[in-house]
Amino acid sequence: MGETMKNINQEQIKQNLKYIHFAVRSVEEGIYIKKTDPTAEILVLGKVQQQISILKAYDLIGTINDYEDYLLFKQNKVRAHLAIDVGMNRYGMKSGYLALINDPLIEAIYTHLYCVEDAIEKIFFLENIAERYHKKCHIGGSMAYGKTKKMLRIGEIIYEECLSLTGQIVNVKMVDKNEGVGYDSEYRPLEEQRIGVCDIGYVNGLQLRYHGNVAIKGHLYPVVGRCCMDQCFILINENINIGDEVEFFGTTIHEDDFCKANQMTKYELFLQIH
Repeated sequence: MGETMKNINQEQIKQNLKYIHFAVRSVEEGIYIKKTDPTAEILVLGKVQQQISILKAYDLIGTINDYEDYLLFKQNKVRAHLAIDVGMNRYGMKSGYLALINDPLIEAIYTHLYCVEDAIEKIFFLENIAERYHKKCHIGGSMAYGKTKKMLRIGEIIYEECLSLTGQIVNVKMVDKNEGVGYDSEYRPLEEQRIGVCDIGYVNGLQLRYHGNVAIKGHLYPVVGRCCMDQCFILINENINIGDEVEFFGTTIHEDDFCKANQMTKYELFLQIH
């Protein structure tokens, strides 16, 4: 029975692999995935005119962004999805796509959302076209999550609340009234204060003058002064000691609050924090 169940599970895996879809930004990424899983359906976003022969060789799906793309894909018999530009002015056709959409060459249509205010309207627009012309469709942009039952190419939502930034107290200093802290002595306490030095600085993604709160042992403490390359200064009390963990965001501090204090967007957070 164990062997039978094993065979069934393997068969289920094989069946599921038929429905694995990826959207990648380059042909090179598509080739890498294809070599790992030859059954995967892989769409290459953007312009790929110079690599049309490679698309065909690896059975990758290309994007039709304009009429020139359409003619090239048609001539070379390459699989394609049609991108419709609903206002972002990045990729896709803003007009003329209805003249092409009935061509069997076009396996699906898609768009990318760029503005949360009219996201539902844009989703309805694309889904209507797909139903009218019997085409599959998919949508890019995390703002479409929960608003469509079609395939969704998610973005920043995949990282929501899955990251954290922590350091530790590496030194403690007692600083006298009006004594300077850090470069240019930008912070001078009005009374004697206890300052903790943390091993996180602008090389890790903090702004030079990050003045948000950090969490230590479940309590909030402010960052003061100017950040160094790999350290910053925290106003602490007698309960904090060398070796204590310092959270910039994670369990206690939400990443949105950190982004606001650090004057960065969520996208910058994912790229710059380390």
